[in-house]
Amino acid sequence: MKKSILLFACLATGAFIFSGCIIVDHEDQGCYGDYCGEGPGNMGFWWSFELADGSVTDSCELADVSRVDVRVYDSDGYLEYSVLDRPCGDLGLDLTNFASGWYDIQLVGRCSVGTTTHEGWFNQYIYPGENELGVLTLDYLGPCI
Repeated sequence: MKKSILLFACLATGAFIFSGCIIVDHEDQGCYGDYCGEGPGNMGFWWSFELADGSVTDSCELADVSRVDVRVYDSDGYLEYSVLDRPCGDLGLDLTNFASGWYDIQLVGRCSVGTTTHEGWFNQYIYPGENELGVLTLDYLGPCI
């Protein structure tokens, strides 16, 4: 009798120690954890360019930028989004469907011959819903040669 009580007590203690709670979103079957049920975050931003004299412009022509490369990395450094050779005249982007968290946005401006003339890195936290990041200004690296 004492052995069966002791065995039951050990099994009950082990079950308690190894029990846990997993949150499962039944609407999104692939979702596990604290962020289930939160909608994705969208980010919108515009770009502008530092000029050689230190002033800033949103004119692609004045900055001598014809194309912009956009890359978004998650907090672990993995590439989440990439678009290369975006026309500079678009002046910005609206990106959708990002989980909540920190992201690094890399913007690279290139002139018509392909030389990188501008670059900027921006660290942003994305919340569920709309995230208007405003104007992201790329630093001047050098002339188009």
